[in-house]
Amino acid sequence: MQQAKQSRRVRNISKLFLIGIGLDKGDISLKAVEAIKKCKKIYLESYTSVGISKKYLQEISGKEIESEPRSFFEGKSQLIIKEAKSKNVALLIQGDCLSATTHISLLQEASDKGVVIEVIHGISIFTAISETGLSLYNFGKTASIPFENENVKTPYGVVKNNLENGMHSLILLDLNPQEKRFLSSKEGLAYLLKNGLDKNAKAVICSRLGTKRRDIKFGKVEELVKIDLRHYPQCIILIGNTHFVEEDYLNKFKV
Repeated sequence: MQQAKQSRRVRNISKLFLIGIGLDKGDISLKAVEAIKKCKKIYLESYTSVGISKKYLQEISGKEIESEPRSFFEGKSQLIIKEAKSKNVALLIQGDCLSATTHISLLQEASDKGVVIEVIHGISIFTAISETGLSLYNFGKTASIPFENENVKTPYGVVKNNLENGMHSLILLDLNPQEKRFLSSKEGLAYLLKNGLDKNAKAVICSRLGTKRRDIKFGKVEELVKIDLRHYPQCIILIGNTHFVEEDYLNKFKV
């Protein structure tokens, strides 16, 4: 009888939750909130912490949350994995949880160490760009422009290759919220022009995509480089070959 009771017991297995919390308050899913409530240790990555605040996350989950920079997760992965072997641990990431190499590396490392993992995805910039009317199927490789870009050629090389193949290019712009530093679309376009981009190329500049404060402008690069968008983070899309449906929608944002 005792043995039968023991066989019916469910063993509590701790997990490491990687949770994407989206771009704005309303994006976090019920599934994500329920998972957070199950955890004894919760980290919020503050690297891109512009949209959803720690205070709000604590209010909706009833849990204490520790905010850490991305360097913490790159340098303290062993600590996180060790914690996840004995209790539920959550890592909350703005946007989607697997958009950055850092989080994929942590996922692989935890899996190799036998940690049970649950991934809960969130809305990210890679889906929010569809607000421009451009088809996600027509995007090529993504480029990123860093703050220090004086002798950096890779981002323009990616854009050039995409344009030669008729593909759109999403260009992410560097940011450091802790120091209140954000690379602007104006600075990003200036970098691209300096490296050889045609001033007559068509582009879209965006800020706060996926939120109520989002701003989208469409036009030639020589026009857009003069515009200061009010909010951050910002991004740039260089436009490749377009379908007439894309063109019609883009004209809603023409400068």
